[in-house]
Amino acid sequence: MATKKASAPRSDAAKNTPSAPSAGALQFTVFTATAPDRLTKVLTLAPDGTLHKESAANMMRGTASRAVAHGLQELADVLETLDPAQATSWGMCDAAAGVSVPIVPEREVAETPGAISRTRRHFAYPVGPGVMMLDHDGAPDGELSADVFRQRLIEACPALADAPMLWRPSCSAGVCTADGRELSALTRHRLYIPVRDASRIPEAGRALVQLLWAAGHGWFDVGRAGQALERTLIDASVWQPERLDFCAPPLLGKSLQRPHAAPRIFGDPLALFDLALIPHDADTHKQAQALKKAARVQLAGQCAAQRERWVATNAPALAKRRGIPVDKARDVLQRASAQRVLMGDFVLMAEQGKPVSVGEILDRPERWHNAQFADPLDPDSDTRVAVVNLKSGQRPYLFTHRHGGMRFELLRQSARIQVGRGMRVATTDAVLAVLQERGELFDYGEGAVAYVSDGKARPVTPDWLTDHMGRVCEFYSMRHRRKADGEDAPEEGPEDAPLSVARAILAKHGERGFKKLVAVVTAPTLRIDGSILDRPGHDENSGLLFYSEHPNPPRVPVKPTVQDALAALRFLWAPLALFPLVDAVANGVALHGLLSAALRASLPTAPGVGFDAPAAGSGKTLLARCIGILAMGSEPSILPPADTDEETRKRLFAVLREGQRVVLWDNVREPLGSASLDAFLTAPTFADRVLGSSETITLPNRALFIAPGNNLRMTSDTCRRVLTARIDAQSETPYTRDFSFDPAQMVQTDRLAYVVAALTIVRAYITAGRPKMAKGRTASFEHWDDLVRQPICWLATHVAAIAGTPEGEGLPTLADPMEAAARAFEQDPETTKLRALVEAWFAAFGPDQTTVGGAIRRSDTDALLAMAMDDIAGQAGKINSRMLGRWIERMQGRIVDGKRFVRIGHRAGLLHWAVHQSAALRPMAAADAMGMPAADDVATF
Repeated sequence: MATKKASAPRSDAAKNTPSAPSAGALQFTVFTATAPDRLTKVLTLAPDGTLHKESAANMMRGTASRAVAHGLQELADVLETLDPAQATSWGMCDAAAGVSVPIVPEREVAETPGAISRTRRHFAYPVGPGVMMLDHDGAPDGELSADVFRQRLIEACPALADAPMLWRPSCSAGVCTADGRELSALTRHRLYIPVRDASRIPEAGRALVQLLWAAGHGWFDVGRAGQALERTLIDASVWQPERLDFCAPPLLGKSLQRPHAAPRIFGDPLALFDLALIPHDADTHKQAQALKKAARVQLAGQCAAQRERWVATNAPALAKRRGIPVDKARDVLQRASAQRVLMGDFVLMAEQGKPVSVGEILDRPERWHNAQFADPLDPDSDTRVAVVNLKSGQRPYLFTHRHGGMRFELLRQSARIQVGRGMRVATTDAVLAVLQERGELFDYGEGAVAYVSDGKARPVTPDWLTDHMGRVCEFYSMRHRRKADGEDAPEEGPEDAPLSVARAILAKHGERGFKKLVAVVTAPTLRIDGSILDRPGHDENSGLLFYSEHPNPPRVPVKPTVQDALAALRFLWAPLALFPLVDAVANGVALHGLLSAALRASLPTAPGVGFDAPAAGSGKTLLARCIGILAMGSEPSILPPADTDEETRKRLFAVLREGQRVVLWDNVREPLGSASLDAFLTAPTFADRVLGSSETITLPNRALFIAPGNNLRMTSDTCRRVLTARIDAQSETPYTRDFSFDPAQMVQTDRLAYVVAALTIVRAYITAGRPKMAKGRTASFEHWDDLVRQPICWLATHVAAIAGTPEGEGLPTLADPMEAAARAFEQDPETTKLRALVEAWFAAFGPDQTTVGGAIRRSDTDALLAMAMDDIAGQAGKINSRMLGRWIERMQGRIVDGKRFVRIGHRAGLLHWAVHQSAALRPMAAADAMGMPAADDVATF
């Protein structure tokens, strides 16, 4: 059963993920260039008789249109008809099928109605049939024929033996002179594989590269700057959805010809290959990494020698251009090649061949953000292979797609700081000033300093800070050298970063002057007041840092309508459509998980999410993973439940120290709950001792807790802290079910769009005036109640209004997620025991008071009372009066079915109890126990 993705208002980053027009139809994009007027390579005969290749041109302007091919033969026919001004990409553009859209540079998109740029903002792989291209440009052991190349691929990945493939020669292969002298053989290849789900192409490409390495088909080349360039039988840098594939024939110079090489088809031309069959396991990864490490070690000497030659050759020109000493120019180039750090004096080649220094780029972020450049170490005529991101929320960087992809950090020149005896305070102040100016470190919680890496906040250690200081500062000391005439001459000497200064900075609690950090988000979110945070960078008011690798993150609509909210819900619910959630309450809890995932960083506290099922394999963990991916942008770490409260506290604290935003407490078997977990769920901060030291630090707690389990039960204190949704496949073997799509992959591929959809729902509720739908405010989770619970209840009324109509198709029925807490209390073993005891006690004594001892004596003749007390304090066939008294003490005042224990007081040295019943208490029973409003006051749907 194929399931189409629901439509909704979508961000630029994701609205270009179309569904297939028909089953099996391969979708791709055809470009036609107008500036320049050719895209393909130009091949001419060099004076020495060899083949000279002029690179394919950069496409600045032109048009893009969707193309569709039904099978490999149709695909081959389309590619054979392309002219030199045309190329393809295997991602999809925003245009409708058969409609051409203008292509302009990114900076002109806003001023050109209907135009798009050839960037990730406007191109994506379809979630459905598409084409995976494999590009082979040579091997170290000789030229490979098409058959040998394909056979080596199959040896590394046997699943490819059954994959349909289209073979075509590369643009510059098969060229000869007019008299028949071969200049390039048919040993450069393209293989086109029709796939079932093209959104998996980047992931499958990475897996295939690992398999090739593990099979011995990987190696390193030495780059012109001494960098080790990773290579395999296929080019690992071709799987960007917007990347051009120059399929058209080349332009040939005089006396050259390229005899036609007919395309070849392997396998069923109408079949689709499932990319999930390409394995990606830990053992293969380890084997590949070990081989890569050995290859790097073997090549290290050659890389170092080539690096020295490159630095020596280029340093004089850089020194002259920038007006700096040659030694400093050498240092700039050395850092670029060895450390992938581009200092302020490093010169990049921008579009149209304009040189610009890194310092100039950093000084004008509005001008240069998202600009394109040539590869920094291997520049050529292609000035579009590298992109600068100056607004990621952290350190600016440049990413180049050349040579499989490399990331370079952009830094200003290092500060120079003197160290020496008696200078510790001055050195500390100087380093602190540098760190404050750079803005890369944050005060995090109480006492901790954090840096941001991979979108996560990580507390720093003294050793880490010492290393960081050495990278951003140049430390030196003044030494005295005796001259030949016997006089002392002062001389500067390099010094290591002082560990003592790092420790002094970390010890300056509240005096460091760093920005306050509460959490890091990798997608847009809302602040606690409901305002939108969708611009990367640190937000001083909320303490949130929006870290974005996306050059143009999506924007959140400011004033969406009810219809926008319903469309957003339909889209947001699409990955959850096949999960058998049992009712409207379960749907409400699942939607709480989705909205809380998008908002958790702004919420001081939020209830956890539980997923409960009668049998294993029902999809609980998969649903939990979907919510975790929505929150983090990556797979959440899965933790097994701890056996003790102390171990629970340690694991939860470790999650916060690692910068995780999700705690996935999987496969819960015992009743869920402990003192540490309850505190974690209701506290905006969490403290513990740092492992291996006596230091205790307090960290912000903005992690979403998710707990799947079979027949999940919770202790009484946890019932209102974790809201549970039940899943029931109503199958004896639910693990054998076949999903027509991968929900987790769906969320991963289009995560930013799903986040924006979740925020659209909340913003629509705010635009509607924040109507109070469920009365009261959930204790301990007040802000969550405002931004999650109330919008769900508000949305539920609008869903109910269109139920049964075409407009309501694809929308889940919803109910107040807090109703799940009342159910949890009903199933709580402690609640069951309390209900039995108060009923039996009231039946025996009515409202009259008595002692625990008196109740035990009455149980000799009252079987119901005896059974109720035995479940609580039975030991060796007797009732332990002390245990029973303590239990009643703990339960006093808690209402069950309108009844509760009331402490009367001491008489004659004995504590007296009574069970009181009140009609006024009855409708409040479950709600009062949870700190909720009475049932009569909660909106129903």
